[in-house]
Amino acid sequence: MTRSVPLLACLALLASPLRAGEAPKPPEKPKTHAVKAERFTIEVKTKGAFEAETMHEVAIRPEAWPELFVHKAVEHGAAVKKGDVVLQLDTHKIDDAIESLEKELPIAALALQLAREETAAYEKLNPLDRIVADRAKKHTDDDYARYQKIERPLAAKGAEYTLKRAKEILDYQQEELKQLEKMYKADDLTEETEEIILKRQRSAVDRATFGLEVAKANHEKELKINLPRRDVAEQEKVTRQAIAHAKATATLPDTLAKVRLELEKQVRAHEKTQEKLAKLKKDRAAMVVAAPTDGIVYYGPCVRGQWPKLNRSLDEGTKLAPHEVVLTVVQTQPVFVRANVAEKELHRLARDLEGVVTPVAYPNAKLGARLRQVTAIPVAAGQFGIELAVNVGDHAARIVPGLACDITITAYRKDAALTVPAAAVFQDEPGAKPYVYVQTKAGHEKRIVVVGPSDGQKIEITQGIKAGDTVLAEKPKGQ
Repeated sequence: MTRSVPLLACLALLASPLRAGEAPKPPEKPKTHAVKAERFTIEVKTKGAFEAETMHEVAIRPEAWPELFVHKAVEHGAAVKKGDVVLQLDTHKIDDAIESLEKELPIAALALQLAREETAAYEKLNPLDRIVADRAKKHTDDDYARYQKIERPLAAKGAEYTLKRAKEILDYQQEELKQLEKMYKADDLTEETEEIILKRQRSAVDRATFGLEVAKANHEKELKINLPRRDVAEQEKVTRQAIAHAKATATLPDTLAKVRLELEKQVRAHEKTQEKLAKLKKDRAAMVVAAPTDGIVYYGPCVRGQWPKLNRSLDEGTKLAPHEVVLTVVQTQPVFVRANVAEKELHRLARDLEGVVTPVAYPNAKLGARLRQVTAIPVAAGQFGIELAVNVGDHAARIVPGLACDITITAYRKDAALTVPAAAVFQDEPGAKPYVYVQTKAGHEKRIVVVGPSDGQKIEITQGIKAGDTVLAEKPKGQ
């Protein structure tokens, strides 16, 4: 008897990729992780450099002198004692400048004394000048009033009187001539004497006639030329004096103020010269630099553990910039380690965390360290600064500032921690409780957990699972 095969079963057989005689593959098992108690450590690793705790920068910080040229400098790496000359600059030009100012100052002091005396005299003369200006104006006004009231009328009257007098003289001489001529016709004088007298009188008449002519001309000139011109001149005197008086009234106080200000300016200039000389002497003294302590000379400044100018030249004639750190006297011990860490590691770090510092030059030297400082603000884009106290132990002679090192800071350590892969912990949405899938006999179950620190690969579970559990390392399909 033939048994019928359901249609759907036939279709399933036709659609199956299995070839004849081939067994179906079992379903893939999910990846799992066996939970066990083990040491869990989170480390922050970075690179840094050894830096001296005590360093003395040598920089020339002039107050007045801008030209700084090396005359002599100790070699980089030289060991020096306190008081040894480590840097000496060329001082020829500044010595000349100091000498010149020292010669100028006495002359300037004398000029200032003269200016003080002249100012004191002017302060006394200034009120007198005002009195003189007032007096001159009063005199001019009085003279003009007298001119108008007395002198001008008298001048006009004098001209009239002179003209009248000339006419009278002419009339008198003419009358006398007339009488002589009349008399001589009636007397018995000789003709020769008569002619002499008449000639003399006629001459007097001519003189009087000419005198009258001159008087008329002078009269006209006085009334039409001299007096009008004098009127203008006298009025101009009054006007000029009024202007001069107004100017004196306005400018004398300002002039006194100007004189005082010029004295103050001269005083300040003298003080500046004295200050400049003092600054130059101070700059001159700073051009010979002695080591402030025993140590090793490093060229340039230390910048966050690095020495960017170690290869610079300090040969004779090298020009230095004001305030530039030329060299540094370093006490090689004690040292600490300075480094940067990425911003993403900042949350792991706290003061007093322990670590290990390995000098690049001596990889077998594992030096104990303690994190003593983390900067509150970035020192570079995405980077924060850290400092570590380090115990160099027997390696003190070899560990010098500037050596590079590898740093490992233990941010977290637990000897019996339960950890799972970070990918095995799920969270449906921000703020939701995290969970894992724990394998059971029936398959798996979802379990809420409390998570602890993570190193990015593993994450500690503090509640929700126990040693011996097996968790799914990935989310089950369909969940």
